[in-house]
Amino acid sequence: MLTVLLTTATQIVIVRALTKTEYGGFAYALALAAAGQTLLSLGQGRLLSRFLAKYDEERDYDRMFGSMVLAVATILITSAVSLTVLFLLSDILVQSAVQDPATVRVALILVFLGPLDALDQVFVSLFAAFSRPGAIFVRKYLFTPGLRLVVVVCLALTGSSVTFLAIGYVAAGVVGLVVSALVFVRVLRERDLLRLLRPRHVVLPYRAVFSFSFPLLTGELFLLSLTVGGVLILGLHHSAAEVASYRAVFNPSRLNNAVQQAFAPLFLPLAARLFTRTDLNGLRQSYWHTAGFVAVLTFPVFVLTGPLAPDLTVLLFGQRYVDSGLVLALLSVGYYFSVVLGFNAYTLQVTGCIRYLVGVNLGVTVLNVALNLALVPSYGAVGVAVANLSALVVQNLLNQWALRRSLDTGFVDRRLLPCYLVILAAASALWILQATVQPGLAVGLAGGAVAWIVVLLVSRNAIELADTFPALRRVPLARWLIR
Repeated sequence: MLTVLLTTATQIVIVRALTKTEYGGFAYALALAAAGQTLLSLGQGRLLSRFLAKYDEERDYDRMFGSMVLAVATILITSAVSLTVLFLLSDILVQSAVQDPATVRVALILVFLGPLDALDQVFVSLFAAFSRPGAIFVRKYLFTPGLRLVVVVCLALTGSSVTFLAIGYVAAGVVGLVVSALVFVRVLRERDLLRLLRPRHVVLPYRAVFSFSFPLLTGELFLLSLTVGGVLILGLHHSAAEVASYRAVFNPSRLNNAVQQAFAPLFLPLAARLFTRTDLNGLRQSYWHTAGFVAVLTFPVFVLTGPLAPDLTVLLFGQRYVDSGLVLALLSVGYYFSVVLGFNAYTLQVTGCIRYLVGVNLGVTVLNVALNLALVPSYGAVGVAVANLSALVVQNLLNQWALRRSLDTGFVDRRLLPCYLVILAAASALWILQATVQPGLAVGLAGGAVAWIVVLLVSRNAIELADTFPALRRVPLARWLIR
């Protein structure tokens, strides 16, 4: 939740400090940098914790350290090659697609975020595999967002250019990476793992890792189509101001994933350990408990970015972005839908449904790009939002269908059915209230708070609220929720 506040504050300051055209150019360049992060690790950064947990469970420390070396080496090699080619052929690769000189300059600075963020994901996987959620919180969810907020505040106070902002983002990434390395060394010492590191005996499990990660690059391609594909098509058909209208609310819409992404680094190694032990019942229970828990905790964010999206957009970014309210609402529906159904893609990865996932990811990527090409020329930012919403819904429905057989479970667990029904009813009521009465943001927030309390009351047994947060028993205003 602290990260949500820091990220939102950063977004507000950037949008208000830059003109709409300047922000559109920066957002376009940042989208290109995000593509670099996804491609440079070849899928290893996000999946590293799966192999670390597996080898740690088997006490195969030579392969465990080898998988770390393999992930870092892959990123360093692909980064060196990619950056060299990019700068040698910048006229062809960048300036042919981006005409504005300032945007080109910012793009060539922000490309360094790609390898920095890819390496950062490696450290997050390492901390998750070694059960250090505190390190993940400090490094990923507090330190880096805090540094970026400092950078944008300096931008607003000094009236600096967008180039200053780009350099500040890269500098924050470098500092964060150094901190991660220092924390990781301390974690190894605490677990007494340094004595097990024998450089001459390290085994690089490249066959196991790449045979698993290469097919799942299709998942990264789908992620690219969501974060970058629509922006690129939007930039080709419309102005930088239209790109700004979309990107201004894109990050707020992804706050619906904030709670889920906080759990993701910890869920993957847990699922890998349970599957290695052939504890299918434990895996099934962990999956649905996490899905329900994340859905309930994310509901307040969905209320803000869904039913209250028009009023929230004007409040955060000003009257210039009034048309972005519909874009925010559409994107939020798609992302919250994927949250409600839980970590179906991760679970299918762990249970070995790789070929099916590849087919689904390729199919929804093609669907997303095709919808963008069809809708963006006429509908602009709204067209991108509709394409992303459609792709997210189709992907999660297909994954959930396969999960029924993989986990021997229902499409929705019976224990969570009341939880999901009350979420649907509460969200629908808030949307009808806003569409018919238009009471304003203050009344909408009050209604959203009441709706969330109702959701908590109905869902408290299904998500095991008392066991998850036993300290609530000592909070006078909250203890009645877990009776």
